Amino acid sequence: MDKKKFKQVLVHVPESFLEEFDKKTTKTYMSRNEAIRTGMLLLLEKQKIKNN
Repeated sequence: MDKKKFKQVLVHVPESFLEEFDKKTTKTYMSRNEAIRTGMLLLLEKQKIKNN
């Protein structure tokens, strides 16, 4: 990521969801933050393709 300003986001999710998310992402991503940012980027890309 480039050196833009970052904003903190607070998200409430069920504990079981977070545990499953961590199990599925810890071997692929360096951090939970990185995995969440990647998911957000994928969603934006999907929406961009869908809207074109």
